[in-house]
Amino acid sequence: MKVISKTGDPRFAEVYVARVRNNPEALIEFVDAADPRYLKSEKWVIIVSTQIGCPIGCLMCDSGTYFLDNLTKDEIFAQIEHVFASCDIHNHPKLKIQFARMGEPSLNPAVLDVLEELPTRYPIKGLMPCVATTAPVVANGWFERLSEIKTKYYSGGRFQLQFSINSTDEAERDRIMPTKKWKLEDIARYGDKFYKNGDRKITLNFALATKADINVDIIKRHFNPKTFLIKITPVNPTDMAGENRLDSVISVEKPYNADNISKELKTAGYDTIISIGAVEEIAIGSNCGQSARRLIKKDQEYHKISI
Repeated sequence: MKVISKTGDPRFAEVYVARVRNNPEALIEFVDAADPRYLKSEKWVIIVSTQIGCPIGCLMCDSGTYFLDNLTKDEIFAQIEHVFASCDIHNHPKLKIQFARMGEPSLNPAVLDVLEELPTRYPIKGLMPCVATTAPVVANGWFERLSEIKTKYYSGGRFQLQFSINSTDEAERDRIMPTKKWKLEDIARYGDKFYKNGDRKITLNFALATKADINVDIIKRHFNPKTFLIKITPVNPTDMAGENRLDSVISVEKPYNADNISKELKTAGYDTIISIGAVEEIAIGSNCGQSARRLIKKDQEYHKISI
């Protein structure tokens, strides 16, 4: 792995773009992120890619414009090691490693191998992996093994699982995330089996576009508030979101637009989080696929000029 670009601000996020396998088209991203509410010595977040590009093609995601291959276990660990080189990880109180950058983690068996090896490779008390997924139907076996790994290595609230929901309307979900995936009832059924006493609640994430529906009655029908929590995030201003005309309900400029639905969810018993990144993160290009896409576009423009 060769890092070819580093952008950002250590107060918010530093985004690395790396080339793997000596292939000029094989670009991945990983992020050394900070939570503005905490010192880095208190909470550290690392976000890694699991694939070269992404085959899902979500309408708001710049990673889905191309897909080459799964990353190997060593290629995933190389991202983590590169970030670890900048800071002492020993006895860190909270070290969050998110498998949430480029790629759909559940389509790559190597992610499970990494999760199995993490606790022995980095015996850190505060280690907490996080997997974010669209839950493709072809990954049923992957999710069964994930549940076993979580129970064996990460009991007691040391693992975080997040499902991309984005709408309670299944047709709209299919439009936003154009792949065969679990329906809401499938996610609920799996989550009820996955969750054990002491675990962190499973996150249902809504990157809420203006035309997307979030129906509290449908959420109540499927999801137990003792097992699931709701997270509402912006549709970030990526190239693909612009091309697909996805307007966000909330943003830095309009942070209160989801207050009514948040109150309704809380009244129904759900822990509800509204999470909006800093405006500096947008300028950095810290959203999935943005930095790699920018480099690819620059390279394409260079070759056009050269020709």
